Amino acid sequence: MTARVTPPTPQRCLATADQLLRGAGPLGAAAVSAGCWPRACACLIRLALEGGVDAYWRRVKPTVAACRQGRAKQLMLRGRLGPGTTVARRVAFAWAALSAAAHHHCYELAPTAAELRRLHTEVSVLLTALDGRLDGRTEPDR
Repeated sequence: MTARVTPPTPQRCLATADQLLRGAGPLGAAAVSAGCWPRACACLIRLALEGGVDAYWRRVKPTVAACRQGRAKQLMLRGRLGPGTTVARRVAFAWAALSAAAHHHCYELAPTAAELRRLHTEVSVLLTALDGRLDGRTEPDR
């Protein structure tokens, strides 16, 4: 009998990324001392965003959620069943920025903690918008 592995929720991914950003907890302290935390943090935040998009489509239109192409799901956010073009654009930008941050290139520096914190905050807001808890607004109160 094999154990079934459940994928992490977007909230757990964001919480783990927050630990990495703060250097807290067993995972955060080990990652900071190893120097691998920026890219690991970017990967966790991107996983949270992808999980939020998947959850949105599972709730709104399960046939779209069954699609294996993440890019197609993002493009469909702009459609009539999506949350709107503003949210779709912000999702696309955050995903592209996180993808670039997660990939190592010898000619680029790793993302800074401030850049990752900004992307963490943006993804948190986007997950709230995708959950429908912003009552149609796409910007949080600042």
